[in-house]
Amino acid sequence: MGVISNTLINWICVSCISSSLTLIWLQYGKKRTKNCTKVLFYEPINKQTCNCRHSFDIECLSPNCASSKTKEIILCLKSARKSMDICMFAISNKPIANEIIAAHKRGVLIRIVVCNCILFESKEIQNLKNFGIKLKYQKDFKSSYMHNKFAIVDSTWLIQGSMNWTHQATYGNWESSIITNLQSLVISYTKGFEKTWEKTILIS
Repeated sequence: MGVISNTLINWICVSCISSSLTLIWLQYGKKRTKNCTKVLFYEPINKQTCNCRHSFDIECLSPNCASSKTKEIILCLKSARKSMDICMFAISNKPIANEIIAAHKRGVLIRIVVCNCILFESKEIQNLKNFGIKLKYQKDFKSSYMHNKFAIVDSTWLIQGSMNWTHQATYGNWESSIITNLQSLVISYTKGFEKTWEKTILIS
């Protein structure tokens, strides 16, 4: 009886230790994979080594190609299942605009704030509007600009940086963007978007 009891106690101890180690490993793994941040640095395209400026080839294999970097933004937008809040000074990048429309078609709730600037009447903005996507712009655009450049996907991912979603910014400028799921940043930008959305007017 004593042998059985000792064996049972040993088995329970081993099980407890094993469970504890498993929980520690899972917790460590969770912390290790919880936060993910990608940093994208853009520079003007070298026309001699890459033709993506004209082809919009997001599958380009050139290591410094702006299109291959923009693919990371498009993949983040493609992952949207519930919501997409975009606050962007200007939008004229065709692949990005097409991905926003694709998200709208699959039922993603999309809200966009843009600046009433020179690209306000861009083909891409008009397409977004024609598909019934909610767009707003600032009330007072004579003395100041809505100059933000960020997007929040499913209240989980933040895309933010110096880069407008335009052809020029993508292929002709020195720019940077980050894609992150760090919740402290996502929450802060979500609050900022809501304030901006309240202070802007719907494009009719």
